[in-house]
Amino acid sequence: MQIELRGNADLRKALRRFAPDLEKSLKTEMKRGLAPVAKAARGFVPSVSPLSNWAGRSFSEGTFPVYNASTIKSKIGYTTSASKPNSRGFSSMARVFNNSRAGAIYESAGRTNPQGQAWVGAKAGGASRGVSRSTNPKAGEQFISQLPPLAGSLKGRGRLIFKAWAQDKGRAEGIVNKAITTAEQELLRRSRANSLRSAA
Repeated sequence: MQIELRGNADLRKALRRFAPDLEKSLKTEMKRGLAPVAKAARGFVPSVSPLSNWAGRSFSEGTFPVYNASTIKSKIGYTTSASKPNSRGFSSMARVFNNSRAGAIYESAGRTNPQGQAWVGAKAGGASRGVSRSTNPKAGEQFISQLPPLAGSLKGRGRLIFKAWAQDKGRAEGIVNKAITTAEQELLRRSRANSLRSAA
């Protein structure tokens, strides 16, 4: 689960090839914007499980991920590395991520269905995903009711990175977008200056 800031992949390629100093400055500025968001998100992770039964258990009791605050916090972070470009040539220029399974559940439980996943029961056949196989028909609803409310942002709703993004109120995105624009303009300026020197 992640929040992406998109841009043109060709810009990052050009910076790496022709202006590595600008690439370095861009990464530094993006880090300045994104690091506080990741730090705030880690601060929203409860030190103990919000549900008494969402804790360690024996392997035989299922594969639902165990709540562990240290693990969840360690899997929240950011990156300033560009992703591979999509079919339109755009990529993620930077991301804030929440990469643990338990963290993703805590982040987004109830976002699609406030009443929890449809219940089919522990003995139901098939391999359908997105359904509850708990012995308790109300497990999903009860689980969600014990969690804090979802915080909304322009990037989506959640309790960790999306909550941090909402409370940041656009500062991080503003810093990142300004850094991208500054790098792009400086690269263009240098390119024009080199062209004029070559023509002289």
